Amino acid sequence: MTVRPRRPLATSLALLLALAPACTKEAAAETEELSGAKAREAVRVVTETLVQREVVRKLETSTRVESESGVQVFPRASGVVTAVSVEEGDVVAAGAMLAQLDDRDARLRLDDARAQLVDAESSRPKLKLAVRETQARLDAARRTAEQARRDHERNLALSEGGGDRPALISSKDLEASQLAQDRSLADVGQAELALERARVEEQNGETALARTRVAVERAELELSYTRIVAPVAGVIAERAIKVGDSLSPSTLCFALTDPERLRAVFYRPQRELEMFRAALKGSGAGASGVAELAVRATAEAMPGKEFQGTIERVAPTIDAASGNFRVTARMQPAALSDAAARLLPGMLVRLEIVTDRHANALVAPKRAVRREGDRSTIFVVEGNRARAIEIEEGFSDENGVEVIARGGATLAPGAQVVVVGNRDLEDGAEVSSSESAR
Repeated sequence: MTVRPRRPLATSLALLLALAPACTKEAAAETEELSGAKAREAVRVVTETLVQREVVRKLETSTRVESESGVQVFPRASGVVTAVSVEEGDVVAAGAMLAQLDDRDARLRLDDARAQLVDAESSRPKLKLAVRETQARLDAARRTAEQARRDHERNLALSEGGGDRPALISSKDLEASQLAQDRSLADVGQAELALERARVEEQNGETALARTRVAVERAELELSYTRIVAPVAGVIAERAIKVGDSLSPSTLCFALTDPERLRAVFYRPQRELEMFRAALKGSGAGASGVAELAVRATAEAMPGKEFQGTIERVAPTIDAASGNFRVTARMQPAALSDAAARLLPGMLVRLEIVTDRHANALVAPKRAVRREGDRSTIFVVEGNRARAIEIEEGFSDENGVEVIARGGATLAPGAQVVVVGNRDLEDGAEVSSSESAR
């Protein structure tokens, strides 16, 4: 059995001490090399330009467009339809005939009323003549009575004798003159009654004449009800009847709408009531005024088309069930960029109500904002370094957000802000930037 000689312990320790410095130097060199490589590698980021433009604050809601003067047309009389003059889509003026009902009965009633009117008018001269005749008889009776009175007074004087003068008329003749006077007075009374009766008959004739004129007007009105006419100007949106239909006053005949006078009615929560009221008075917060409550509408049926509107009125009361108030906006029927694209009553639209606007706001892409709790930060590339700037967010839209620098920092239009690679970026870090192709 061969036995290897053992190295002394002192020799082994010396060897380890000799190798340790060399290993330490090698590890330090390797660490220094890696650190230098990391220090030299810049963070790759993508940037976009900070722009200055108008940005607005707005409310959004959906509703349907309706016509300001949309009406349903019902007949004023019962009858059978003999003619229909319009079709759906036709443009009609106010008072234009839409349909005709059978009018034969109405015309007969009108002819009868006119015949009675002719009779009443023809009897009018007869009644006036009767008044004049009775007036003439009354005048004659009064003259006769006056003559009888004078004759009786003369006979009465002659019948009175005195002294040596005898009576010149007998008592019989005196009684005859008295009777003649009484008869003449009675004739006057009869003539007066006849005149009063003639005048009453004349008045009755005038009343009958007026009544027949009313009857003629009523018959003419009933005849006009056989013509179904447009109450307002507009477009026929629906025709619900056809020739031969039997109608009653409760039968819907036509739906009429005015496509040029459109409105959109929507509801907002009561916390916004004062804002809308103040805006309509022209003294809203921030001097917004009515102009700040401009309405923009888009319709799914016409993508890419935008329509304008204005707030017209705000209800002064709150709906107890929903807690909302009613707002009515007047809408322009034609699109801003294409007059051929038009809103139609019943169309569903998305409304944007602008409540405030900042005309010269600095706007950054939404991706540029890094939010950590209540703190918002953007990174601006200056040279090859990224500088962190704490901001306050203002108004925003679908493309960007208004940024306001805080803590004494400044921002200017044209600055490059990081939109990609800013999640783990540190202030002052070296960056290699490329501008977004957006």
